[in-house]
Amino acid sequence: MSSDNSNQSIQAKFAEYLNLNSELSNMRKQQKGIKNRADALEKQIKEYMTNHDMDSISLKEGEIVLYSKKISQTFKKESIVEKLTEKLKDSQKAEELAQSIVSNKKFLVEDKIKAVIKKRN
Repeated sequence: MSSDNSNQSIQAKFAEYLNLNSELSNMRKQQKGIKNRADALEKQIKEYMTNHDMDSISLKEGEIVLYSKKISQTFKKESIVEKLTEKLKDSQKAEELAQSIVSNKKFLVEDKIKAVIKKRN
């Protein structure tokens, strides 16, 4: 009899596990839709604020702030050295050039917005 209870217990756990994974999958789909809508709104709001020289908008629910974010170029010193060594056939020269490239890395400045939600007591 304890084998039957144990078997029923594990069967219930299997079923619950499958249900939870199904719920998580549905929530991820919902989240993706919400994220896409938020991204579209962010683009429109950012464009509006930029065109109207605004750095923030205060609403009763909170505030939307426009700010600049510095984003570095994406490359790794190791891959630069590897490619330079391959082309130059001189690993020391490649290392020096890679160091120069990395230390003179350019940054991209991108405008972003963020929501500052007022806390309700």
